Amino acid sequence: MGSATIFVYGTLKRGCRNHSFLQSAEYLGEAWTEPGYSLVDCGTYPGMIWGGEREGVAGEAYRVNATQLEALDRLEDVPHEFERATIRLRDGREAQAYLYCGDTAHLPRCDVPWKEC
Repeated sequence: MGSATIFVYGTLKRGCRNHSFLQSAEYLGEAWTEPGYSLVDCGTYPGMIWGGEREGVAGEAYRVNATQLEALDRLEDVPHEFERATIRLRDGREAQAYLYCGDTAHLPRCDVPWKEC
């Protein structure tokens, strides 16, 4: 794999605590997922899930290389806590994104866009 577009919506966004993982990535701009995705509150970070009646999730898009993508997979604990999946953005582009794998029955929904406190 040469490069990939990654969609981030939580602690990897600019100004948030894990953004250093993307400092050398190419910022492609703000982005929204297609409708049908929502965020759950996992405590100190959000988790994106398929489902809900929201209009989509707000975030940022980046172009990353294979090494950066591997580092992000380790950070997101793929495939245990998150899975990386191909999603469609509102503008029609496809992107990789991290979907939460845990039980969400007890987790409240997050506001969109998510803001780190």
